[in-house]
Amino acid sequence: MDEPMPGPADTEMRWATLPDGTRMLISTKRGLSQDEVDLIAAEIWTKLPEL
Repeated sequence: MDEPMPGPADTEMRWATLPDGTRMLISTKRGLSQDEVDLIAAEIWTKLPEL
């Protein structure tokens, strides 16, 4: 299940690893590296307490 899954409008669903080791499925721009996907997820993760 680590393969990117197509999404709408030049996006894809990707598994990302968060800083605490858990994983989440996020929608990203198609073609990003796994490091970029993990970084985006980490940025979202740091903002979760604010939501």
